[in-house]
Amino acid sequence: PFYCRGFFNISRIHPARPCNCKILHLFLYHLSSSAFFSTLPFAVLLPLLYFSRPFLHYSTHPAFKMTSFLFATAILALAQLGHGFAPSTLRRGGSGTPASAIISSPSSRQMFTGIVEEMGEVISLETNDDMTLWDGSKGSGTEMVIKGDVVMGGAYLGCSISVNGVCLTATELDFDGNIFKVGLAPETLRLTNLGSYVPQSKQKVNLERASEIGGRNSGHFVQGHVDNVGTIIERWIDENSLFFKISFPYEYMRYVVPKGFIAIDGTSLTVCDVKSEGPEGENWFTFMLVEYTQQKIIVPSKKVGDTVNIEVDVLGKYSEQAWGAFVPKMEALEQKVKELEAKVMALEGADVSKGDTSGKEVKYGDVVPTGFPSPSALTTKDMNPKRDGTDWVRTKQTFYDTNY
Repeated sequence: PFYCRGFFNISRIHPARPCNCKILHLFLYHLSSSAFFSTLPFAVLLPLLYFSRPFLHYSTHPAFKMTSFLFATAILALAQLGHGFAPSTLRRGGSGTPASAIISSPSSRQMFTGIVEEMGEVISLETNDDMTLWDGSKGSGTEMVIKGDVVMGGAYLGCSISVNGVCLTATELDFDGNIFKVGLAPETLRLTNLGSYVPQSKQKVNLERASEIGGRNSGHFVQGHVDNVGTIIERWIDENSLFFKISFPYEYMRYVVPKGFIAIDGTSLTVCDVKSEGPEGENWFTFMLVEYTQQKIIVPSKKVGDTVNIEVDVLGKYSEQAWGAFVPKMEALEQKVKELEAKVMALEGADVSKGDTSGKEVKYGDVVPTGFPSPSALTTKDMNPKRDGTDWVRTKQTFYDTNY
């Protein structure tokens, strides 16, 4: 509207036809205040603008009409290039990214939902010995090239894409062939199964774009940070459900709970049964796939002995860390309470060392246990002793009321 204010001025265009002017003004306003100009073909906009040119200026002089027409044409051309009416978040992403793809795609926040968008194909997996590092030196690394149609919508250099549950950074994009390249760090190769892919066999991978914060999440919070691989040890069919039993290292089994979340090759699934017998025992869990999910992910194509990338629910890790910081304080508090109970029982006449808890209860006015000083003989220092660095502050009245 700012660009068009000179020739879309409702107060000056053809006062004799206010109704038509208002309708045209509202149409042009809503058209220009949206991303419509960035997506509508220029060949459609140009005739539309040409035939509406009599309304573009209050003057009837042909020169003014043509000036307004040429000016508006330039604005529309800039809009097609991504510099016009579309907000900055909706402009073209470079490298030929269609504006419509950016508009329809969720924004990247480097968090996933575990709802796989498509199965992509691994085109190549190779080691590159000529990679430029931050200081200009050369290094070697592993790169994977993947073909995916859906995830290329709105993709840009540096965006995050989940590949079999692994959060990877797109380093090269080919929008003509719907192909993107990602780098695989040594840690990624150690903890995931991506290094075992053989491109010649046209192996598939689960793909998902980063989710939009505040949007709908039909899965759970998946970071794309794989904990380790699990091994398929059994699979069976139960009517239309496909069950899998996965062997998993014991150190991660404490995060796997029945009916809890788990990400298998980037797919958000529900744990069915769990068995954890320690480092030397059996450690496995099961999950099942409904009919619809079986057709949308790569897991059903795997057989017994194959591996899957596993990411446990991150909320369990955060809970464990928070509880771990709290437990030592609770243990210290429990120990302090036990010490205080022992001292109280000793004052009441029980022999704590022999487990005797039958000491006489001391009530107000009763005789103080033998060997305990009378209240009048106590000094302020006695009433406020320092024990283990803690000041026990009591008033005289409090002392008397507790019979000490």
